[in-house]
Amino acid sequence: MRRGPHTDRGIAWPRASLWQLFSHALSALLLLWLPFALLRQLDAFIAFRTASELGSDLALAAVLIGLQCLLLAVLGLTLRGLLALVPAGRRWADPAAWALVLIPCAWVCLWQLGGSSWAWFKLTAGADVSLTPHARITVTLLLLLVLGWGMWKGMAHRIAGPLLNMLQSIRSLALILLVTAAGATAWHPPRLLQPASPVRPASTPTAVKDIFLITIDTLAERDAQVCASGDTLMPHLRKFAAQATCFSRAYSSANFTTPSTITLETGALPWHHWGVQIVAKAATPLQQGSLAPALRQAGYRTLSFSANILASPRHHGTDPGYDDQRILGSTALGSQPRVLLTRFPDTTLPFWLSSLVPFLDTLDVYLHGATHPYPPQLTYEPALAAIGERGSSFAWVHTLPPHDPFLPPASTKGRLLPGDELGKWSQQLGMTAFTEAQQGLVNKHRLRYREGIMGADEALGQFLTQLEQAGRLDDALVIVTSDHGESFAHGYMGHAGDILTDDVLRVPLLIKLPRQRQARVVDQPVSLADVAPTIADLGGAPPLPYQDGRSLRPALFGEPFPPQPVFAMAMERQSRFAPLQRGRYVVVDGLLKLVLDKGKGSTQLFELGSDPDELHDLSAARPQDTARLGQVLDERLREAEARRQRLFPR
Repeated sequence: MRRGPHTDRGIAWPRASLWQLFSHALSALLLLWLPFALLRQLDAFIAFRTASELGSDLALAAVLIGLQCLLLAVLGLTLRGLLALVPAGRRWADPAAWALVLIPCAWVCLWQLGGSSWAWFKLTAGADVSLTPHARITVTLLLLLVLGWGMWKGMAHRIAGPLLNMLQSIRSLALILLVTAAGATAWHPPRLLQPASPVRPASTPTAVKDIFLITIDTLAERDAQVCASGDTLMPHLRKFAAQATCFSRAYSSANFTTPSTITLETGALPWHHWGVQIVAKAATPLQQGSLAPALRQAGYRTLSFSANILASPRHHGTDPGYDDQRILGSTALGSQPRVLLTRFPDTTLPFWLSSLVPFLDTLDVYLHGATHPYPPQLTYEPALAAIGERGSSFAWVHTLPPHDPFLPPASTKGRLLPGDELGKWSQQLGMTAFTEAQQGLVNKHRLRYREGIMGADEALGQFLTQLEQAGRLDDALVIVTSDHGESFAHGYMGHAGDILTDDVLRVPLLIKLPRQRQARVVDQPVSLADVAPTIADLGGAPPLPYQDGRSLRPALFGEPFPPQPVFAMAMERQSRFAPLQRGRYVVVDGLLKLVLDKGKGSTQLFELGSDPDELHDLSAARPQDTARLGQVLDERLREAEARRQRLFPR
């Protein structure tokens, strides 16, 4: 390595040229950071990505890392030039340029190493623990202070010299990998997100004028109490229900956003669409056979506005079916890199390459304080503006509150939990397991959650009023529902994982027909898998090719509607490329609910009428019901396995 004349406490710094700065940064990020970032997620990725798909993701990631290294090098060279203009700063020009490049690289590498080591510790120790925001910010500040002090003070010759030599020694390999990645990306370029289509003169649908699907994230029916006649946290939605059909026992297909919202788009259950991991997409045929392109063929403009990346068509792979789809509605810094990377919608990059900008999520906890980072108005307002353009629309609008953090707006905060307790993001536990001794604290979190429901209801009521004032509500088909609920019992606060209690699975479902004036309540179990078939039916589109659900049209018009079992599942540990041998599955038939843990081979049976909290397993006391529902579930699992083999032949 060619040394320059600039020395600092025993180290002769190389001259900070653009090439030197770029190549050393590339060595650090491509050969030190990238392997740890990938290994942390690899076990999840191989459950739904083929080797060629992973290779394409890595090639694109390497190219983007190269661009980031070039930006760092330009900034370092600019700093060097500015210092060289000042006589007193010439001595520090090269050290400062190297520090500007090496400190961020060292930071992200150490952050990734620490995160991967912590995840490995939790996995091997079986510990469900997490660092508090205070701990994360303390560790980060200490890390930055140590790195800065070490580069500037007496340890520079012990750290910077060996680091530069190591990066120099692997520089050729990093460059070879970058050139190879660039060639692979050029040979098989990634699909780029298409810009919104201009408002087109769509044909006039023969069915209904507009279709509005409104989904409120993490809204548990047990807390909202929309269909019941007693008190409710959602008076605006209760008012809407007076001219709609309210399904009091609507079940999500899964316990978190990705699989349940793919079900909303396709009418397929998770064991059919296979978007069952948090970062997974729907199987390719189901992407193409989803609701939006069918409605576009029927004459509708297709629009999507989501505050949650996981509920976005970009994440599902269904974005080509929309004339306009946006991810918006957040003031969170941590969401910005992820949203930016969704410009490559067929990749996994938003969920791991975004960690090149670490610490933003932790910083958000303090910047937002008592304010929710995803206020519903930031989603409703652009949706309303787009709907107001000419043409009949299918618009899917997904807002995030009352999803955690449980930070209700000022208008509802304090109604159920007075004072400032749990009033700030940094004071809350987040999704976590808890002990019996912590149940009281969890109950207080639930009060804040319920205040968030009240705030979400206020925002929804304002949106519905604005639609009415614009003349777009009365003639529209309107569906209001959620992707899943939230647990505050059974030792777990949150959703996802293995929990499949009714607190997590039961969601509000209200459907208003055009010019409907009469309220109806349907008490039999229905599924979110029924929503897309219902919209297609009422919107004049053909049945969706992969739907597992059925149209709710008979129930909406007060016609005979025979009951059917409904299904839900948690399949995060089940690979789409392996036989169905893992996961937890639910079948609900009337008031009976069977839960099968396929990996453990265990079953539980609950009678929800007498045991709504699911505390008493009746599988041994009622063997005939257990066997009957087990047979129903086994038959559906065999069908799902046969479909899996056709979708993913090996």
